Amino acid sequence: MSGGYQVDLSALEAHERELKALIAGLPSAADAGADYVGNPQAWGVVGMFFAQIMERWTNDAREYVDTVKAAGDDVVERFADMRQAYADQEDAMAQAFKKLREGLDGVKP
Repeated sequence: MSGGYQVDLSALEAHERELKALIAGLPSAADAGADYVGNPQAWGVVGMFFAQIMERWTNDAREYVDTVKAAGDDVVERFADMRQAYADQEDAMAQAFKKLREGLDGVKP
């Protein structure tokens, strides 16, 4: 039974790219109905009351999407930091084992 784990740096990078793409699409989703919310031609004069309600709802939704986007950007940054930390640790361990091997083989630096 194996008790260790292995981190696939290319998989982390792929997840980071996928999350960036998802987050990048959010602003356009928030603005999708902006041209219609306060437009009297879309609602008609009688529907302006509903247009105002929808405008408030759309603004709340936009704020929510902005919050989600900021959180997503933070997660993307953490992915990048984590991937770099794993890569640095892997390099450090490889160097340590290389020095150990050279010491066992009697190779002097």
